[in-house]
Amino acid sequence: MSLNDKDVDVLARTLFGEARGEGIAGMIAVAWSIRNRVNDGKDKSWWGEGYSGVCQRSEEHTSELQSQ
Repeated sequence: MSLNDKDVDVLARTLFGEARGEGIAGMIAVAWSIRNRVNDGKDKSWWGEGYSGVCQRSEEHTSELQSQ
């Protein structure tokens, strides 16, 4: 799946918000989790559609940055 500008922005904000205190290893772990959910192989995924959909799913990521 390709990333558009919105996806890149939402993914960066989610990584910063979820793992900013965890260092690069924590950010990579969160990024892989998101990537695995985006690429789950289903047409209509419970996780959300695309990077923005997965990152902005209300039950998944608790970052305050998502509401901005």
